[in-house]
Amino acid sequence: MRSVAVLAVALLTVSCGSSQVGPAKQATAPPKPQPPAVYAVEGLAGWDVPEPFRVEVKAVERRPRLTILRMVITNPTRKPQTGHFASDRLRADFADFRLLDAVNGRHYTPLRENDRDGQVFGTRHGSFTDDFEPGVPHPVEIYFPPLPPETKTVTVAPTTQMGPLTGIPVTQGAADPVSKPGDPWQVVAPQGQIWEGAWDVEELVETPERTTKQDGSTETIGLRTDVLFAFDKATLNPKATAVLDEVVEETRRRADPAKPPVIVTGHTDSKGDDSYNQQLSVRRAESVTRYLQAKLGTDYQYKTDGKGETQPVAPNEQPGGADNPEGRALNRRVDISYTIKQEKPGATTTEPAVGDVRGSVLPPAPFRASPGEAVTSFEHGGKYKVDVLPAFRDGAYLVISFDVTALVDNVPIPGPFEGWVNDFVQPSSYGAITVVDPATQARYFPIRWAENQIHHLAEGQKGRAYVYFPAPPDDRTSITLQVQGGQTVPEVPIARRNQQE
Repeated sequence: MRSVAVLAVALLTVSCGSSQVGPAKQATAPPKPQPPAVYAVEGLAGWDVPEPFRVEVKAVERRPRLTILRMVITNPTRKPQTGHFASDRLRADFADFRLLDAVNGRHYTPLRENDRDGQVFGTRHGSFTDDFEPGVPHPVEIYFPPLPPETKTVTVAPTTQMGPLTGIPVTQGAADPVSKPGDPWQVVAPQGQIWEGAWDVEELVETPERTTKQDGSTETIGLRTDVLFAFDKATLNPKATAVLDEVVEETRRRADPAKPPVIVTGHTDSKGDDSYNQQLSVRRAESVTRYLQAKLGTDYQYKTDGKGETQPVAPNEQPGGADNPEGRALNRRVDISYTIKQEKPGATTTEPAVGDVRGSVLPPAPFRASPGEAVTSFEHGGKYKVDVLPAFRDGAYLVISFDVTALVDNVPIPGPFEGWVNDFVQPSSYGAITVVDPATQARYFPIRWAENQIHHLAEGQKGRAYVYFPAPPDDRTSITLQVQGGQTVPEVPIARRNQQE
């Protein structure tokens, strides 16, 4: 775990003198009551026809066996609205909300009946009815897996067309919830067979020489074989030394020798004979393993393997069947995987190394109803106007937000930014968007499951999108956005901490 920056606040005590004999008598005005914090955003929700709603988070409560998200959802229009807050439109529950711990890199989905396709436990309302009357506040409860004690603040991450609610404090509760009957509204407490989803955040960063993928406690460094080997060879070239020496230092700093092995796996593109590619991938992996063994010594155990062309991470061909040189270059690689050291309580946590392209873990972002005004705009695919909003940091991640306006009627699924740049981002609603650091040419891909969706907008309707990326180094004040299909948006500012308050 990278270190968390801590802000120390000095308390200044001022003493007041008096010439009066005996204790000084001063009129003390009673403290002014502070208004309660309001954590609310507005945006669109719904499937076929998205409708405007206001969502206010009242509390995130840690209980002994679960976590309760309490919200109030209001229809701000003058007509009744359906209010589907679930990706499966046939069920009128509130599955479209998740919790993200941006400091510890964990995300949580609601508890469900039986399995991951079951009904969400918590507040439920009738299906395909105009349940949300204008201006009527509707209290909603959603139950999540229990949060660990070290999680003090979370982001409530809707998958509907509205922004994330960052900086929500986690409070402590006592009793577990109970079911509350009602028609059409009811509350169903967790009971019977309960499915829960809690995952480590997965992230991918790419440089011209390598990729770094983190999946929970496993880190994988993918080295481009074009940098390590001559064409069709398995002998390390002179340039490989500098690249592999960096990997040696990173492995020594990050890998846990108590949880072996370090796995070295060779891969090729699809050019050539399958059997030959398999043999070449093995020989290249063996060359890298020998180098690591010579430098790291006997503290580590190794496993060497070759997969040939069977596990591409990018398309070897274009959609029309033409050759894809960039994709094939990504597929020619040697992966080095290991288990990351888990720091013991009270120990000094692992800092990013000098020259790392990954930023450190900062405090959670405070709550803001909006990221701010658009810094630039562009058209995408002839169907959308995209307003790019300022980026900001939330814990270990960088958040990019957009306001997307439909230029034609009934823009359908898939959304405007889905795309297969590589295998990692294939499930993402924003796979076609990457963040680039102009200083290092490092490329940052959307992290999995920390985003919302844009779809089914009517002409002229505007939805808000957001997506989380691995954060670039802490001193970066702007980044470049690249969108598959041609758009490049330079100098998108990253808000400073004091600008986020």
